Amino acid sequence: MSRAGGEGRGLRDYLRQKARAMRAAAVAKPRPEQWRETVSATCVADDVTGVRKLRMRDWEIIGDSSPDFGGWSLGPSSPELLCGVISTCLTHTYLIAAASLDIPIDRVEVTVSSTNNDAHFLGIASDDPDVPFDITARVSLDTDDATAEQVATLHRYAAERCPLSKLVREPNTVTLVTD
Repeated sequence: MSRAGGEGRGLRDYLRQKARAMRAAAVAKPRPEQWRETVSATCVADDVTGVRKLRMRDWEIIGDSSPDFGGWSLGPSSPELLCGVISTCLTHTYLIAAASLDIPIDRVEVTVSSTNNDAHFLGIASDDPDVPFDITARVSLDTDDATAEQVATLHRYAAERCPLSKLVREPNTVTLVTD
């Protein structure tokens, strides 16, 4: 839980700046409807590689399959992207909690893993679910100054409030609109 030599202290500066920004934003936009936003991502596959070009605002990443599934391993698979999205959301939730609760941390590391079985795509019967399952998040916090109670508070906050972890636990409907 501690980091020797004061490495990573820059995160504490970031957390102070984040806390100030969050307080100012809450004053500027005090009503919940002011925080509602539409976010989107567009994915296109249109060339011989079959890679999935994923665009979100000004960023583009690619997703691909392993050669066993006809891909080129040019990017992460969709289940890997899911793990990545959950890990970034959990990490951000820890940062929000640390900033808003003034809990000193020097480093947050979240590794998310899951089991995935694509046999159903190939018509192979399996007792495994046809979605990623056994999703596990391993969280490591480095701090020299937070109490055990503060660290436990961070863990509870993240477990209860991480939106994308909640989405996996409490599924939402995905509506397919076709052209």
